[in-house]
Amino acid sequence: MIPWMQEFATDREALDFLADRIVAEAKRENVSLSAVERKMLYFSETDWTLPDMAKVSASFDQDYDEDEYERKIAGLVSAITNHHHQNNRDEEEQWDAAVEKLGEGDHYISVLVNPSLSTGEGGRPAHDILKLWLTAAGIVVAGFASMAVFGWILGSRLDDNQDWLSFHNFGALIVVAPVVLLITIAVRRGWITLSGRN
Repeated sequence: MIPWMQEFATDREALDFLADRIVAEAKRENVSLSAVERKMLYFSETDWTLPDMAKVSASFDQDYDEDEYERKIAGLVSAITNHHHQNNRDEEEQWDAAVEKLGEGDHYISVLVNPSLSTGEGGRPAHDILKLWLTAAGIVVAGFASMAVFGWILGSRLDDNQDWLSFHNFGALIVVAPVVLLITIAVRRGWITLSGRN
């Protein structure tokens, strides 16, 4: 935590701060936010949330378009961070502190305040892509090393005609590794979601 930031003791305090700012911006811009849309700012599957969130979430899933909602909120967040924060350093610091606090948990609003939603970029920092490529390379190297060790240990006990350590299987590994990498990238970029709205 940066020393000059206001600390939020609880998730609820941080959620209230961000939700209040988003709702206030919606009023300034005459953007309609229903009660369900306002309450969805508090959505979480694992951390503190509103007591009626299960009912709210079910209603949201039935009556609202998630992508449209996220674009609407992203537009409001963009207005807050790009315009109001330029003229109000204290509020910007509080906003950053609230985002940091909620980043420790699993909150839908952490996705909604992500700048990539408003820009449509959806990208990740270059070092994250580098980590993915290095992980994939590590998997390939570990696979080759494991096969070499098994071959050395088992040696002649393997039937040459049934040798699963053959170059054909090396080729299969080379095909599988990029598939694993692509799936990992898709999950990290949010193209595939494993659970909930995060």
